[in-house]
Amino acid sequence: MTALKTKTLLAVAASALALAACGGDGTSELQNPGNTGGNPGTGGGNNNGGGNNGGGSTGACPTHPNVTKVTVGTEEHCRISGEITTNLTLTAGPAYQLNGTVKVGKDVGFDGQKAGGVVAVLSIDPGVKIYAGTRTSQLAIQRGSRINAQGTAAQPIIMTSADALGYATTLGLANARSPLAAGVRDDPYSGEWGGLSLLGRGVINNCPAAPAVCEAEAEGGSGLYGGNVPNDTSGTLKYVRVEYAGVRFTETNELNAIAFWGVGSGTTVDYIQAHNGGDDTVEFFGGSVNAKHLVLTGADDDSLDWTFGWNGKVQHVVIAQNPLQAAGDAGYEADNNELGFDITLRSAPTISNVTLVGNTTAGAGLRLRRGTAGKLYNHVVSGNFQRGLRIDDAATYAQADAGNLSLRSFYISVATPFHSAQAQAVFAKDANSRTGASTLSSYTSGGRAYINGVNENAGVSVDPRTVDAFFDAAPYVGAVRDSASNWTLNWTRWLND
Repeated sequence: MTALKTKTLLAVAASALALAACGGDGTSELQNPGNTGGNPGTGGGNNNGGGNNGGGSTGACPTHPNVTKVTVGTEEHCRISGEITTNLTLTAGPAYQLNGTVKVGKDVGFDGQKAGGVVAVLSIDPGVKIYAGTRTSQLAIQRGSRINAQGTAAQPIIMTSADALGYATTLGLANARSPLAAGVRDDPYSGEWGGLSLLGRGVINNCPAAPAVCEAEAEGGSGLYGGNVPNDTSGTLKYVRVEYAGVRFTETNELNAIAFWGVGSGTTVDYIQAHNGGDDTVEFFGGSVNAKHLVLTGADDDSLDWTFGWNGKVQHVVIAQNPLQAAGDAGYEADNNELGFDITLRSAPTISNVTLVGNTTAGAGLRLRRGTAGKLYNHVVSGNFQRGLRIDDAATYAQADAGNLSLRSFYISVATPFHSAQAQAVFAKDANSRTGASTLSSYTSGGRAYINGVNENAGVSVDPRTVDAFFDAAPYVGAVRDSASNWTLNWTRWLND
């Protein structure tokens, strides 16, 4: 999580300078490499869901002003660059290369009336692979525009790095590495491109001057976000993997693997994985977007982050830290607002059926702070977190005392379950929350343990359907009740390898 960013020319300039310092969004790294030898992308890889290998790029590039055909090794790829102002569909077959900061649409403003605003839709078919051609390449969906990315379990949409597909050396990228070999489980790589950002017109709380409508500048040069449309839509993400993304320009200017900036509840998010993010895997900056079936693995900071008044609902989440990501920190890092802990609209998500597995001995499973509220149900916290539950700041405890922050049906299996006696007292308010030994298991021998065992399934759970119609029937704590109901299979990578 990063420091507050407001809509000022200084923030815009700082983002632009940071991008320039880190390679910018020009094409200096991407001059046509010509025919430089055999396809470098045929290596193996420890992955599921159609693999993560390059090779065999086939099919014609879309005819579109923002798409050009380029030669990479012995293959022809489709390079996407600039501001996309007319609808674009990416069909399966070709390899697609992001060239610098690619924005979908032009910002229409918080009310849809901004001069020069243009609405565009980026549609992505099942099985499409998109890779970053520069270290700072990113995909940013602007306010008013949409992404329609609907993969399947058999053919997920994959957004990844040139390194992972074996194209980095051919492109001449600095610090290029080889793709992971088949069968290799260790995966230390992250921060190889910018990531995916959705910018919406939902309500945010990070305007110090408290205007009638709050809008702000997102980090990393992604664009403007915020407004007064809680049910705004930024499109659909379904069966989408975002790998090796996330760039830290400075401590206050970062790109996450996937960032939801003021995104509204009209957006559909279901079956997404963010793997080995160079900062947080997923962060919600205000708005009210909801999500189901999230796999957040290998964050190099926090796994699920929220701030600036996020009020969404989430169900079915597996969080697993990667011991090779040394900076991995908290499972949740949850804020209302860092510059005003009691600013409204207050962060107050509702989240159910989550398993958090620590592997770095750093951070807490859940770190709730800075005045956040929230209703958290059916959580399993396990593994090598420094603490299972940490609650900071008087404003946060005030929310717990008022019943606005509650934890129900938790099972904590961490050596030190609580950061403080106060945090333990909040936990103890619920008679169905327990501590004990972990019996989590992996789906495959040697894989990551995240599937419930007898201890996890022995407790009393909350029926989330009684909380809100958004939630599925899930009469158990944690994300995956047993191997027979494992919804993470086939479309994710690393977790089941």
